[in-house]
Amino acid sequence: MSSEVIVTYLNIILYAVSYQLQRPVEPFLVRSLIHDQSNPSGTTTTNSNNNEEESTANQTYGRLTSFFSLIQTIGSPLVGTLLDRIGPRRTSVLCYGASACSYWILAHATTPTWLYCSKVPTLLQHAFLVGQATVASLPDDGEGGEDG
Repeated sequence: MSSEVIVTYLNIILYAVSYQLQRPVEPFLVRSLIHDQSNPSGTTTTNSNNNEEESTANQTYGRLTSFFSLIQTIGSPLVGTLLDRIGPRRTSVLCYGASACSYWILAHATTPTWLYCSKVPTLLQHAFLVGQATVASLPDDGEGGEDG
């Protein structure tokens, strides 16, 4: 196995672990930011206010997830075009840079608006697609495959 394949696999593992670590935290982050916005003084809220906050947080998280899905849907053909035009290595740098940017914005988000902003860089967050293109672009080493 070539060093390029090993580096690609290690990057994809890091990418997948990072994504899976932040994903379960998002609902709690949304709920916390909604609570902070509706109760800036930190006073105790009534039961009806709690239910309203919970409903708002659920709706916001649903919208955030839908926005993320839309961005990913738009980004996939864009990344495919970048792979064709600038190649897997440069596209890989863009992909991992966009992921880092997204996680940085998410880590510093103080309002629900910033949570939406953290999803914009995910337009280029397609490491699995880039990894497949990287491996497919490697020269055949004669081991296995259809003709090997």
